[in-house]
Amino acid sequence: MIETEALLHIAFDAEEAGDYARAREGYARCAELGDITALTNLAYLYDNGLGAPPDKDEAMRLYQRAWRRAQCTISANNIAILYRERGDHRAMVRWFARCAAAGDDSACLPLAKCYLEGLGVRRSIEAAVRCLARVLSSDTVDEDDVEQAEALMDQFRPRLA
Repeated sequence: MIETEALLHIAFDAEEAGDYARAREGYARCAELGDITALTNLAYLYDNGLGAPPDKDEAMRLYQRAWRRAQCTISANNIAILYRERGDHRAMVRWFARCAAAGDDSACLPLAKCYLEGLGVRRSIEAAVRCLARVLSSDTVDEDDVEQAEALMDQFRPRLA
């Protein structure tokens, strides 16, 4: 395991320095050893075309492998985004829902937006409000997502005259 940690650290440093070829090689070797973080980071490099042209199909395959191995919510979120890019909104919603069910409260914000817009699901204000409430009650969601959730939730709060 120590070997994997050292190799992962080298890959992180290479990515940070912009040496994406070395980062890919390091992440790939760690992923072969079963490291989910390396697998997800490797998928990210393919997804964003860092060090080579983007390969969305390979990124999807790697993200799905990370999900199957460890229910990696980062991978599930990125799978949802890839489906959104493809225009497959139903699949996008399913993956955001999987991510939320696995404990990632931040996935509830895009899920709420889907319910509000009827994008990939039947429009449901109640479901959107439940998702937004989960974002607002979480201590793991970043400030930007909380602000967006508050702004969306404001439209459903009663107004005092």
